[in-house]
Amino acid sequence: MQDLEQYPKVFLQTGDCFLGVRPTLVSTVLGSCVAVTMCAPARGIGAICHAFLPDSVSFQNSSREPQACRFVDTALENMYSSMLKLKVPTDSLVVKVFGGASGLMGGTERTNLYDIGGRNLRAVRQWLMVHGLPIAKSQVGGNQGRKLHFLTHTGDVWVKLLNRSGGE
Repeated sequence: MQDLEQYPKVFLQTGDCFLGVRPTLVSTVLGSCVAVTMCAPARGIGAICHAFLPDSVSFQNSSREPQACRFVDTALENMYSSMLKLKVPTDSLVVKVFGGASGLMGGTERTNLYDIGGRNLRAVRQWLMVHGLPIAKSQVGGNQGRKLHFLTHTGDVWVKLLNRSGGE
């Protein structure tokens, strides 16, 4: 593992995206949320989102402007269009997907009823399929949270599974 101390660090909050045109170590913590990384290693450019809802459709008629990176569909569109603006060839993008856990609330019926993690993952897979972007690596599902570190210029990702805690 390389020396990660040399890189500037960013903690990605829920509902945020980050685009790195300089080497940066981005960290986040996931439960049912998903993180998707897009990297063009030859160009040293990488992006990551931390989305917590599958789509923005039900919020489009709201009087408030939705935060784009809260939703899988708009977060991925935001990252993808940023890569295109930087003239990154789409066939050079390396895409990785993480998170989407279920049962983090002790496996209650309420958790299973909404299945946000599963819905987020289906939204990611659907969006990537429509845009012809294959998933190079993933660590998804299960019932544990994850701590993730993403190095923007290489696309390297390190994931640590978090211990499950009981209760809500």
